[in-house]
Amino acid sequence: MSSEWYYDSPSTVAGALQRGLGRGAALVRDPEDVMACVRRDHRYWRIFDDRALYLARLVRDLGIDAGRIVGVLRGEDDDNAVGNATQVLVELGRGGDQVAIDGLREHVRHGADWVDALEEIAAAWPAGLWDDLLPVAADRLRPGDMIGWAARPWTGWAARDDRVAAAIAACRPPDRQCPWRGDTAGELLAKVRTGTVKERGHALRHLRRHGPQPALLDLVATLPVEELHRPLGNALSELGAAAVPVARAWAARLPHPIGWTGCRLLAEHGDESDGPALLAGWTWLDGRDDLCGYDQLAAGLARIGGDAARAAVPKLRRAWFTPHSYERAATLKAFTALDPDAATRQLTEGLWDCEADVREFAAARAPLSPAVEHRLAVLRDDPLETPEVRAAATARLAA
Repeated sequence: MSSEWYYDSPSTVAGALQRGLGRGAALVRDPEDVMACVRRDHRYWRIFDDRALYLARLVRDLGIDAGRIVGVLRGEDDDNAVGNATQVLVELGRGGDQVAIDGLREHVRHGADWVDALEEIAAAWPAGLWDDLLPVAADRLRPGDMIGWAARPWTGWAARDDRVAAAIAACRPPDRQCPWRGDTAGELLAKVRTGTVKERGHALRHLRRHGPQPALLDLVATLPVEELHRPLGNALSELGAAAVPVARAWAARLPHPIGWTGCRLLAEHGDESDGPALLAGWTWLDGRDDLCGYDQLAAGLARIGGDAARAAVPKLRRAWFTPHSYERAATLKAFTALDPDAATRQLTEGLWDCEADVREFAAARAPLSPAVEHRLAVLRDDPLETPEVRAAATARLAA
């Protein structure tokens, strides 16, 4: 998703649910608000942002019939409706909802997106809930079907069915041995010095396997850094504080993209004097409007502290409402480090958040009250909750 144009205001229940905010889960009463978030996947970045457990818990707690979610699987896959519903049903099935279990098993037998559904349940459910589907899956496989050849259920089934083994063989990429994989650090540095831009980029990526390379600092001035700033920045990050002078020079080159690489390095290794540069990087990200990278800056600001970092608190407060929920944990940690008194509301709200990292951090730090203690008990005892969050809630209640 490239913009926020269709998100409702986070001050509304619908907008909070779309973003996976805790306030949405705490305030929602209308099942149709939850169903709207099942039928349309509102995640900003589906690979990283979590919603499945968040929505599954609401489906369960509001008494929504899981059969309604199963019904979404039979409709059109607009806005990733089928994939979103599948993941919600997987979570419900993990908690023992028989309607969800039966619905997904039936989808594997007859549904259009059955491969994705099968791989989802095989990753999350015990084998007793899906292993008997081998004959069905083998019968449905067709030439050209793309399967997760290195994951369950296919890896376990290949030895039991030749059709599955053939599908794995067709999908497995050819084993192309990289000619540089066995090169020494010295040989790779030589390629960085003399190779083409493409060769230098490959050499820098492989060089990271050899640990910090101080010799890179002497090469920076001789390299086409505009073209190589990403792989070179990653390699320099291995040097820690030694890379800071280069990072500062690069960060000053915003709005050129090399400036972002410099800001990222300063977030990792800079000191309090680099706070203004990180704020400039934040402003640059605001101008791009792609909502990615704020977590790195937030972590850096929290680490270095100081007046410039504390000046970012209003930015952190706004970033709390991002639909790119993967970055919210870093926002909360930075907010708590830089202005702990002002972060109490977010810490409490975080106990209902869609992101497990947020819930875990909040469980360890939310100011205790009867409502917070009750929520901690819910998290501790909820079979849908992650082991890490349950452990954090258990430890907090015990303390």
